[in-house]
Amino acid sequence: MLNIITVWFFSKSMLKGLLGRVNQLDSTIAEAIQAVLSGGIQPTEQVNPLQLMLFDIIKENFSKKNPDLNLLRDNEGKFT
Repeated sequence: MLNIITVWFFSKSMLKGLLGRVNQLDSTIAEAIQAVLSGGIQPTEQVNPLQLMLFDIIKENFSKKNPDLNLLRDNEGKFT
């Protein structure tokens, strides 16, 4: 009987501590969201024209259709 009471007491105290931590985390996240929405973060830098050009090249390479791998193999199945 004493074991049951002891386990109940410790589980109740652990649950109370866990709920306290969750409430603290919730308030911390709420403060962070308010700081972000109130303009606490500076706007990012403007994109460099060279970066835009490189991004366009990468985007064009991704948009190309993948080659048919069966046409690239020889009769033995090896890539040429």
